Amino acid sequence: MNRDDYLMRAYEFAPRGQALSQTKLTDDQVREIRSAQEKRQDLRAHIRDNLSNGALAARMGVHVRTVEKVLAGETWAHLIATQPRLDGEPPVVALFGAARAQEGGHA
Repeated sequence: MNRDDYLMRAYEFAPRGQALSQTKLTDDQVREIRSAQEKRQDLRAHIRDNLSNGALAARMGVHVRTVEKVLAGETWAHLIATQPRLDGEPPVVALFGAARAQEGGHA
């Protein structure tokens, strides 16, 4: 057995994972972590392809800056305080120009 053979086989029978006494995770927990990572990557791809500002702009037929202005409350600010959200939650008034909307100002 030469040096290269030794290096290739040096860790062949070394304990790994749950076989180590100082391990903090079980094999199932590691599988769950890796599965969660895959789900996260799938969700990121879905968000990028369907819910990003660019994807929304393409779907609505407008420039991406138009979507950004709506989200920042620079345009269409009057809908923030008066329209319910599509998911049924109450509107988030405090985020975008709420003071102007309540004072009767225009945005």
